Amino acid sequence: MILATTAGASAQGRRFPGPGPMGPGDFAFIRGEFGFANRVVRGAPYTAQAVTEFTRTLADGNRIQRTTTASVARDSDGRTRTERTLEAIGPLAALRSDNRGKTVFINDPVAGIGYVLDPSRHTVRQRQIALRGPRNSQAPREKRMPAGDPAAKSEDLGAQVIQGITVQGRRVTRTIPAGQAGNQLPIDIVTETWYSPDLQVVIMSKASDPRFGETVYELTNINRAEPDRALFVAPPDYTVREVAPEKNIAQ
Repeated sequence: MILATTAGASAQGRRFPGPGPMGPGDFAFIRGEFGFANRVVRGAPYTAQAVTEFTRTLADGNRIQRTTTASVARDSDGRTRTERTLEAIGPLAALRSDNRGKTVFINDPVAGIGYVLDPSRHTVRQRQIALRGPRNSQAPREKRMPAGDPAAKSEDLGAQVIQGITVQGRRVTRTIPAGQAGNQLPIDIVTETWYSPDLQVVIMSKASDPRFGETVYELTNINRAEPDRALFVAPPDYTVREVAPEKNIAQ
């Protein structure tokens, strides 16, 4: 259910309503980093650890803090792999032993196939990916604010070096006016993003929403070497299950 909802939310640009018991950070990570970005980036291989830290301070001063990590990889042909244990997501918190709760996402634009691996059951769900293009994936995509949103303000933060990589920063502040959501005073929601034009990935981002808390995402242990090809294929001893074809993604 989580995988289907995540893919659908990405393809249609929808947001998950409210923080729920987990806060928005969990779903933001899954939606943004699990291979549903509808992009193919070639010529920029890397492997890294993706670390997400979520902090929420309650009215009585109590704090909820959670850190999750994932292994991510991309090869020179644009294949991607993301491996994460979903131990912090609601009822799945019980699936913490051995490989239970671990999920591997592989997108292979060369073969036109996407895989979702379940190591606990040794099964793989695969679907065809309909590519459209071509497009120049070497040119970094400019991140734009939604058109016609007068409550959003964008600031250019310039360049800096994070994890040895030059990144460009941008801060977007969206203000919810007083009374719009039952709030007595305006609420500022601030998102700060540091993007690598070279790798074409977000190296670090911070999202702060007074209603929900703060989420910090960062790529660490970045290695620019070509990943092992075996990372991007389904193991031969896994049972294959076909699912409906994926919607078009940009090539």
